[in-house]
Amino acid sequence: MDVRKLDMQQLVAFLVDNAAEWISDQRERHAPGSEPLPDTTRAALKGYFEPATLARTRIRRVPVIENPAFYEEFENSGESIPLDFRVWAAITFDDVIVVNDAQVPGPPPHSVVFHEMVHVVQFGMLGVEEFARRYIRRLAQSRFQYMAIPLETIAFDLQDRFENSRGRRFSAEGIVLADLFGPESDDDEGCGALRLT
Repeated sequence: MDVRKLDMQQLVAFLVDNAAEWISDQRERHAPGSEPLPDTTRAALKGYFEPATLARTRIRRVPVIENPAFYEEFENSGESIPLDFRVWAAITFDDVIVVNDAQVPGPPPHSVVFHEMVHVVQFGMLGVEEFARRYIRRLAQSRFQYMAIPLETIAFDLQDRFENSRGRRFSAEGIVLADLFGPESDDDEGCGALRLT
């Protein structure tokens, strides 16, 4: 397949289908070798996320996060890949957080895990297919600008608030849920505007 010959709608459909399958496959691949969140991490994130969410989340370290096999279609067509996961600190596959040893050689900072926990909540509410659809659709609409994806901007905004909270707890999980399904959200297009006040 030559991805250069796909129109935007076809490209989005190709990416959504393949991304959802990749997420599910990676979750199944990494879950057996994963562990519960460390006690220190759970204590640091307590109050920001529900106890059940913290309890079901797993974490796994890998030498490097691998890019999906379907990226070969881009490389074979002489196109740039959409996102290079090999340089990411971590990535979430449903309820499994995978940490990249190449980028984070020691224990992952609580703020990195916090960011990924936002995605755990999003996956929990949306499911893999809808998460992939919202993520890819906005990525394509923004001409592959990662920071324009609402599912990411809320994670970064809340991560920033966490880093500056000085121990003052707030329900990050509640904010994520309100953003996904509240009156300001647009379920067909993605997340609504985040209000941190």
